[in-house]
Amino acid sequence: MRLALVSQEYPPETAHGGIGTQTYLKAHGLASLGHEVHVISHSTDNEKHEYDDGQVHVVRIPGFDERLPIQTELVRWLTYSAAVAGAIAELHSRLPLDLLDFPEWGCEAYVHLLNRAEWNHIPTVIQLHGPLVMFAQAVGWPDVQSDLYRVGTAMEATCLQLADSVFSSSRCSAEWCANHYGLDRQEIPVLHTGVDTCLFCRQDVTKEDRPTVLSVGSVERNKGVEFLLAACLRLAKEHPGLQLRIIGRGNELLIEELKLKAQSAGFGELLDLQGYVDRRELPRHFSRAHVFASPSLYEGGPSFVCLEAMACELPVIASDGSGTAEVVTSEQNGLLVPPGDIDALETALRRLISDKTLRREIGARGREYVLREADSTTCLRRLERYYKSVVAPFAGRAQG
Repeated sequence: MRLALVSQEYPPETAHGGIGTQTYLKAHGLASLGHEVHVISHSTDNEKHEYDDGQVHVVRIPGFDERLPIQTELVRWLTYSAAVAGAIAELHSRLPLDLLDFPEWGCEAYVHLLNRAEWNHIPTVIQLHGPLVMFAQAVGWPDVQSDLYRVGTAMEATCLQLADSVFSSSRCSAEWCANHYGLDRQEIPVLHTGVDTCLFCRQDVTKEDRPTVLSVGSVERNKGVEFLLAACLRLAKEHPGLQLRIIGRGNELLIEELKLKAQSAGFGELLDLQGYVDRRELPRHFSRAHVFASPSLYEGGPSFVCLEAMACELPVIASDGSGTAEVVTSEQNGLLVPPGDIDALETALRRLISDKTLRREIGARGREYVLREADSTTCLRRLERYYKSVVAPFAGRAQG
């Protein structure tokens, strides 16, 4: 098949979170299975760029920023979706596409789907990662009275209803969209790329001399990094040398706040902000740390970074009540705490930092779970079969 994956997030230039990681893994995984894969992503300047990333052809396109002073997120979504539709039409005219894959976030598919007709119909699927309606209802952003919520959810609903098929990284996101947008939950399979368990495995490296709590992901408030720092600051008095290593980019104001809080508490050396790290380097970081913590306020997906840590036999602490709880079973392959509960997070961190045997047992069970349920070899074949099932009804139709 000739596939185009559309995602503003694609590493390394625009790698911000799970959508970028999933797009990268889908692209390279499907290319390794013999498919021709193109990625349409956002450029970091106002120019179009085309290049090969290994077996994957990447097209980076600018938005409308140079042509229109963009003041609102909604206008960014609308105008960028128009740029995406143009890029798809141009690529399809040169290389007829068999299938398009979009994330739901940002409604990148909006103009393309509204502009489809019988003669230019490319089978299109949308993967749910964390829909706008979920964030608004679960964590209070955006405000449900805002234009972003009102218009954004209308765009999201339109994309999901016009797509030929919708699949989801988790049951959690699937249920949100089924309930709020009138989709048939039974028609939304739960599929994702899983984890490369050959890359993500425990490395033969020495653990950090200092007790090290590791967190990987976008540095944003909804990821619970403020609560994690607060819990670690409490523990720093009883665990000399404790360090909290955070890998990822994000909210610069929040990053400065975290630094100030650590310094004001007298533990300026506790916080180690690494910024972006190539995912191929992550197994080494997982293997050197003692505990992995991802206390997000809410996760629509299963948290692939948790699965990657588990594959490296690093015991994980995550938040209960959302998508992560679909892969982390408390007291078995990790520990779950109520979101935003600093006391519970402190207790869970203390248990794992203090008990080497518990860390080893939970870490081993985490690896076993990933091998059994989320190995990328099996997951990519499932995704391939799904794509083929979507394309099959359109086989033989003339496309413009």
